[in-house]
Amino acid sequence: MPELRDNKILYTLSDLEPLAAANQIIDGSKGGLILGNTHAEGGIKVIRQYSNEELYEVIAEFEGWEYILNPFTTSKECEILTKINSEFVGSKETFLEFEIPEGVDILDTRTAFEKRKDLNKLILLGQYSQFIINKFSTKKHLTLLNELNRKGNVTLP
Repeated sequence: MPELRDNKILYTLSDLEPLAAANQIIDGSKGGLILGNTHAEGGIKVIRQYSNEELYEVIAEFEGWEYILNPFTTSKECEILTKINSEFVGSKETFLEFEIPEGVDILDTRTAFEKRKDLNKLILLGQYSQFIINKFSTKKHLTLLNELNRKGNVTLP
């Protein structure tokens, strides 16, 4: 059972083991296009190791159709990623899902049970920062984002 500490939801390894065994945790450290709940549907919880303890903290809520970049690309391309992500700030545009081009890296958090969107998968991030691109900017720049992400997918120490 998750615990609340310093206004943070923390999971122990024993909390996460059944989820991992059921393939309910996705490694998001290499980035990709996220498929899953919108914020209105409860979003997609993102966890990261808490301090140096064997605890994992919910650090964010992402939503489907956003793109997360790996840490190397985040660091190297921060300026262009910031520019891309800011294009639709304040937009009242309605988002329409789209066909995903072949070859795009995908992080699919959707549940197999259509009526149980609360059972979507968690995304696990590593210790390094990763840039998240809003779904409108992702839609417009998906091919570029995927190319940048693939170029920067190197193993960090």
